[in-house]
Amino acid sequence: MAGRVVLIGEDRQVHLIDSDGGRPQALTVDWSKQLMASRWGEPAPPSTAWIWPVWSPDGVWVAAFEIPYDDDAAGPAQLQLLSTDGVRQVALFTLTDEAPLYAAWSPDGSRLAVLTQPTDGSLNLHHVAVDRPGVSRVLEQGAPLFFSWAPEGQQISVHVGGRRAGRVIVRDALGDGADLTPSASPGLYCAPIWIGGRLVFVESQSGLRGVVLSANADGSDPREVARLVGLAAITPAFDGERLLLGVAQDGEGGAYDTVRLIHLSSGEDVLVNDEPCLAFFWSAARQSLLYVRVDRDRGHLSWHERRVGAPPRALCRFIPTREMLFHLHYFDQLSLTHPLVSADGATLVFAGTLVEDYADPSGGPQIYALDLDGEEGPRPLAAGAYACVCPR
Repeated sequence: MAGRVVLIGEDRQVHLIDSDGGRPQALTVDWSKQLMASRWGEPAPPSTAWIWPVWSPDGVWVAAFEIPYDDDAAGPAQLQLLSTDGVRQVALFTLTDEAPLYAAWSPDGSRLAVLTQPTDGSLNLHHVAVDRPGVSRVLEQGAPLFFSWAPEGQQISVHVGGRRAGRVIVRDALGDGADLTPSASPGLYCAPIWIGGRLVFVESQSGLRGVVLSANADGSDPREVARLVGLAAITPAFDGERLLLGVAQDGEGGAYDTVRLIHLSSGEDVLVNDEPCLAFFWSAARQSLLYVRVDRDRGHLSWHERRVGAPPRALCRFIPTREMLFHLHYFDQLSLTHPLVSADGATLVFAGTLVEDYADPSGGPQIYALDLDGEEGPRPLAAGAYACVCPR
């Protein structure tokens, strides 16, 4: 069965489409482009665009940011909720003097965490509840800032600041409970994650050395998972028991030299990939790693797949869109909420231009779907800038 995909089209509006290309549906319309949008003699409504759509956990809603689009347009951005039946639209949160970055639904779908950037260059993490449009509260401020929702959907873990002044806190999103501080000296990594009800994070040691720990939300009962040297990326294997650990030994945001699959309880540690990669994603349904490599000489990226103990399989070469490249740079944060691989493991979705099509001056970036079990290459779904698949 084809999965549902949300995308930002070439018209900068929000669209839905099946991963096989069926049932295309526009969720938003730029009314400034419609001839009958305004009364005779009245100015047309301002042009708006949409960015960073994200599915609700149940697939019933899409949250996305609506932003001014005209060159001379000024005004606030809004986080809107769009029902996937096309009937309802709710203005949930208005941003004033802040640029929207991305939003993440809580696991129960009742609230969202919204990351924004004020004019001073710092970062703000806001909390908004679906049943209280227009009401928000700031959960944390600072830079850099990464976060993840706890499984029950009320607490949120936040990694804020660098190694010297950073910390990991667990905060009650509703403001009812006291803060917990499982780590006051975080290591080189981005987002803490939750696995089996425990928080997993990287603690700094000396220099580029760090240790991956699993602990209770308050930091009690810490258990060593792995030791490393360099920059770490940790993502769940989505089975409640294992995680993926990527390590870039230079510690400066270079390629991840290795990716390992580690079982938290048994300690089983298996090397999955030893090819340097920019980003990696685990498919629980396929029990395989999807990863992106960089060809700096030719100026493109490439998708690959690898199973434990098997050789890598090259999938395709592409030039990413700006939004796609952002996703790949922050994959360990965005893979928690903006999946690129369908839940059944059948389809990979990405945005860009295939290398073999890049010389065509008439073509623009496309949203591609790649059948991971098939022999054919990626098929274009629509012209566009960004897409992610429904988590259900």
